[in-house]
Amino acid sequence: MTGANRLLIGVGWAAVVFTYWFMCRKRAVRLEPAHKIEILYLGLATLYSFLIPLKGQLDLSDAVALLLIFIFYMRAAAKTAHVEPELEGPTAMIENWGTGARRAMTAMFFLVSGFTIFIAAEPFAEALLATGREYGIEEFILVQWLAPLASESPEFIIAILFALKANPGVSMGALLSSKVNQWTLLIGMIPVAYAISAGEITPMRMDPRQVEEVFLTAAQSIFAVAVLANLSFSLLEATMIFALFSTQLLFPDPDFRFYYSFLYVILAVGLVLVKKDARDGLCSLLSRSSLGSNVVDKT
Repeated sequence: MTGANRLLIGVGWAAVVFTYWFMCRKRAVRLEPAHKIEILYLGLATLYSFLIPLKGQLDLSDAVALLLIFIFYMRAAAKTAHVEPELEGPTAMIENWGTGARRAMTAMFFLVSGFTIFIAAEPFAEALLATGREYGIEEFILVQWLAPLASESPEFIIAILFALKANPGVSMGALLSSKVNQWTLLIGMIPVAYAISAGEITPMRMDPRQVEEVFLTAAQSIFAVAVLANLSFSLLEATMIFALFSTQLLFPDPDFRFYYSFLYVILAVGLVLVKKDARDGLCSLLSRSSLGSNVVDKT
């Protein structure tokens, strides 16, 4: 979970800006006002997530809180206007089918993909652990970084393809939505799965390494929210996010995880204090009337 979330921001978000600059020589990506919804709920989930390392455990109260944030996010997102995608290939063919056939095919896609993940996930995880034991590589590192690279690569590829087509707003929208899902639904389901596995309602207590990783991930997320508050993501900000992510991998000492965490928080606070548009953006996120006007304007 921590690896997937940090990769999504540190590599995925930054890659969109780098690709867009390489193709169009534009030094910033502008987001549509409708994306304020994702940024708002990501901020709420991130603020709540700081409680997890303070408690040192994940329990069902965290599941309830994060799943509620996810549900409210889905309700808010469903009310916004959207642009119909341009369909190509098999999807364009399915579009011409009747309503019942389209829904049946969509359900089949969902079930087949879900079944494929179900039968592949455990062998993949066990193979990772076995590889670590055989070659003397720390199992935590393999699970934290190699598994997310495999799971996040489709999203990265799609986002970069949109950026190559000079449509970085769609790229960032997809990755931002994915981050909200992972920072709410994914974390929220972990204590539920743990309780089911244990056969009783019991919290999942975290060791010091896990506490450090969750704190670092939450700190990176709050900095990312501060960066996107003004609905702009510049080349300089992308470089900073990528540099902070990549350099932290060079220091396995636990103290450095706290150093980077506090640095993220300091940068987030400094960004809001120094940049007026960041402050205005945060105020706008908390304005319900602003969110409502975005929906009306888009419609």
